Amino acid sequence: MGELVVGRPALKLQYHISAPLDLVSGMALLYRAVPGSGLDPWLISARRSLTPETQADLDLLHGFSGRMLVYMEEPVWSFEPLRADRRDASIADLVAFLQDLPPAAYLEMVERALSRVHRELKSGAYPPRADDESGWRTYLEPALTTALIDDVLAMIRNPATLKTRTIALIEGVWEQVLRAEFETHGADLHDAVYRASRTSTTGFAPTFVELTENRLPSALVAGVHDVECVTFCPSYHLGPFVSYTIYPPDLVVYFSAPLFLERAGTSQAVMTRHEPEVRETVGATLTSEEVLDSLRALSDPNRLRIIELLSAGELYAQEIVGRLGIAQSAVSRHLALLERASVIRVRPHGGMKYYAVNCDRMDAVADSLRQCSR
Repeated sequence: MGELVVGRPALKLQYHISAPLDLVSGMALLYRAVPGSGLDPWLISARRSLTPETQADLDLLHGFSGRMLVYMEEPVWSFEPLRADRRDASIADLVAFLQDLPPAAYLEMVERALSRVHRELKSGAYPPRADDESGWRTYLEPALTTALIDDVLAMIRNPATLKTRTIALIEGVWEQVLRAEFETHGADLHDAVYRASRTSTTGFAPTFVELTENRLPSALVAGVHDVECVTFCPSYHLGPFVSYTIYPPDLVVYFSAPLFLERAGTSQAVMTRHEPEVRETVGATLTSEEVLDSLRALSDPNRLRIIELLSAGELYAQEIVGRLGIAQSAVSRHLALLERASVIRVRPHGGMKYYAVNCDRMDAVADSLRQCSR
């Protein structure tokens, strides 16, 4: 007889469409949707169509909680969207719930999100006291991507503003771009759930491969030990990418409804509505918003220095850190802002990222400025 060990129940698998969960995925995709990202061109176009206020909220509220963008998951998971009586909840239901929460609850969400970031980083750090600004700066620094630390600290000092901007982002993204898409493609999403739930594949790993056509990421292999239930949710604009949220005891895995239905030979809607991704060429005309995005990205001495360094040829991130002489986290933030504005290009190779000046965009910005001076 072999060794006796404490058993663990098999993972429960379920398939579900949820507007609040689709919103979480949609916001994260829109945040990452910049030219050159490889994401669905509709997402890039949709991001550009957001109001400046919503774009600012999108970048700030996703830009201070690590590479997994965990802060904006917190309001939705506080709502418990997988609870039996909320499985068919609307965004209006979510917003009503969030409006009833006190501002202090949003500060707790920030603390939970940052704790998740530091657990991922294995830093051993804990949230500082509310009045310890220096401690908050140190605690926030590793979690920053595109957000500026002073903007985040201003929200932490004023939880009422944090609450207002969080709800405004949810309502803004939903009403401006995601609601129409969710309703337009509802039939495909339901079809994907129906067919996924009837697949002959059993077990979490085989089902993950079947629905996403991707290998199981190592982070999921490790994280699934804390999970009791896996919910597979269809997404219309995810494409071939892998997206998931681990919030023990739940794991939500998103999969591309169009690609899954196409593989099943049952797709009723090929993505023909998408506009081709815009790529700058020498002499291309930029919109005023694109010119301003580029100029804002360049309006910093360190970012200008990065452009100067890259003008001699591409470099990988650690080379830039060594030559600038500033913290790696600060360099990463500067690079993310320059990439988001399409001022630089990124080329992954050998497990590293190589950066180079996007000469087409720089020429297009210069041409636009020359046009203004005539």
